[in-house]
Parts: sequence; C-alpha cells; structure tokens
Amino acid sequence: ICDVDREVAEKAKAQFGGQADLYEDYREMLARPDIDVVMIGTPDHWHTAMTIDACRAGKDVYCEKPLTLTIDEGQHLVRAVEETQRVVQ
Repeated sequence: ICDVDREVAEKAKAQFGGQADLYEDYREMLARPDIDVVMIGTPDHWHTAMTIDACRAGKDVYCEKPLTLTIDEGQHLVRAVEETQRVVQ
C-alpha cells in the first residue's frame, strides 16, 4: 500500500488484514519484483506519470479515470504502453 499520508496507509493496511507493506514513495513499491499489477487511485494529475512509471517497471495497471488530462499526456501514455506491452485499463 502506498500513500503519502501515513495514517491513510495504516488504515488501509488494517482493512486488508494488517499484512501489507507500506510505502510513501510509489517508485519504491514499483521496484519490487514480486508485484505484478498496481491500482492507481490518486489525484488526477498523477495518473499519467504513475501509469507510465508502472509500465516501465513491468507492472500492469488498473487506473481510475481520468487516465490523462490532455491529448499530449494520452500520446505519451500510448507510446509507453506500446513500448512495454503492459496491460492498462
């Protein structure tokens, strides 16, 4: 579980049985080889960058909408998905 607010992360951890590792920097979580897929539920302006970073880290992605805020972001995202062959929904 990754959240910049430690209290929010702790609550989520408790809801999932207290077994999850906690991260404040999503890039540390993406570096884990045992994670195959991530769900992105962040403020909208983070969606594109986090999705691209996750794809480049070899993770499939489920992202809440909106996936991007601009056409340019969408083009960058499409290129990253094509290059990495990851599943993004």
